[in-house]
Amino acid sequence: MQDAHYETILAKQLAMNRHTWAALQKHGVTAESTLRLDFSYNAASRKAAESLCALVREQTDYEVNVESSGSFLRRKWRVEGKTRETAVSPEILDQWVTWMVPLLAKNVPAILTVEEHRCEPGA
Repeated sequence: MQDAHYETILAKQLAMNRHTWAALQKHGVTAESTLRLDFSYNAASRKAAESLCALVREQTDYEVNVESSGSFLRRKWRVEGKTRETAVSPEILDQWVTWMVPLLAKNVPAILTVEEHRCEPGA
């Protein structure tokens, strides 16, 4: 990782996985269930968001888009995406986060924060 900023993000995401898994279990999700992971990354600029979007498309088969919000002078950019349906467990969540955050840190240093990841039961 490039700096402590990304290590902090990784630690927060890994800690959040415990809460995510507990919430999913309350809704009947088990290690045999299949889910899609939603994710959102804030970027410093449109160029950074587009670079990240291209990187995720190159490295994965995820659905991913660049989104913006705010007025022209206060525009905020982010990349939103969704994985394909997959089995999910606490270990798989940790593996995914441990792979994604360093990928971003190494390749797109303009990423500011990892907003969240969510899971939704597959149809």
